[in-house]
Amino acid sequence: MARQAEMFDVPPRPRVARMHVCDAGNCEDASCVQFECAKCGHRSEWVRGMTVTEAKRGLPCPVCNDKR
Repeated sequence: MARQAEMFDVPPRPRVARMHVCDAGNCEDASCVQFECAKCGHRSEWVRGMTVTEAKRGLPCPVCNDKR
């Protein structure tokens, strides 16, 4: 029996390089999170108003994903 990947000629989507939390805290009335990319070392500005789940998921790295 053929594998699913062999049955359809759809190439897999490229992986998205994500930045992960490097610093977090509270600023004024909302939570603030700063992200850093493990591949290129890019560090984001402080991002406000994210939930814990959104922060743990990470953000796409603009530097690594721009190279593609």
